Amino acid sequence: MPTLHVPRVAWDGARVIVRACADRDWAVWFANWINAQAGPPFGQLVMQTRTRLAAGYGYEAAALEAGRWRVRLDDLMAQRPDLVEPLAEIVREATQRLRAAA
Repeated sequence: MPTLHVPRVAWDGARVIVRACADRDWAVWFANWINAQAGPPFGQLVMQTRTRLAAGYGYEAAALEAGRWRVRLDDLMAQRPDLVEPLAEIVREATQRLRAAA
């Protein structure tokens, strides 16, 4: 398997989280996964993102949330390099599932 580019995983992860948060079930699924991997603050942050996006602030809110998640995920992977591969895998899986659901 090729070496993963951590900044790319962070960006892709951020985009997937924001996209997943458009639907409550997807947001809960991702919140549960990241909670199990990284701890409760991260699952709660996913649900807070869901709440902010549901408030309906459009593209600007989605872009802001994606930026926040990019930083969070980048920091998380710097502190926990063991999560780089699992995060990359769940991002791939979520991307495929979200495409299939659309």
